This record gives sequence, C-alpha cells and structure tokens, in this order.
Amino acid sequence: MDEMDDLATARAVARANAAVATQLADFADDLSPVVEPEKLAEYDNLVAREAALRGTRQDAFARLGFPVPSVEGG
Repeated sequence: MDEMDDLATARAVARANAAVATQLADFADDLSPVVEPEKLAEYDNLVAREAALRGTRQDAFARLGFPVPSVEGG
C-alpha cells in the first residue's frame, strides 16, 4: 500500500468509527429503564464493532506515523 492508500484507509476507518459512536448514542437515546434481552444483545454487538474498529483505526493511523499512546504514560 502506498501513502495515499494508507490515508484513504485511515479516513474511512475514522468515519466508520464515528458511525458506530453515533449508533451507540442513538441506542442510548432509545433505552428505557427496563433492560430487555434484545437490547443487551444489541449493546454487545455495538461494543464489539467499536472494539474491532478501534484496532483497525489504530493500525491505519500507525501506518501514517501516529503511534498509539501508552495508557501508562511515560
């Protein structure tokens, strides 16, 4: 992959990540105080998609020279 492909990938993954975040916000807006089994499944699905995209996004931006910061500091 060349740098332009890497940049296009990073942009696409960032947009996909934003879309999942929007879906999660919409999910939260539709919640009721009573937790229903189908809502638990939907939440699990959204969180799994978010986690998968996080790794893809970090890899895409790392190829552009943006390392993943350490959570431990340093």
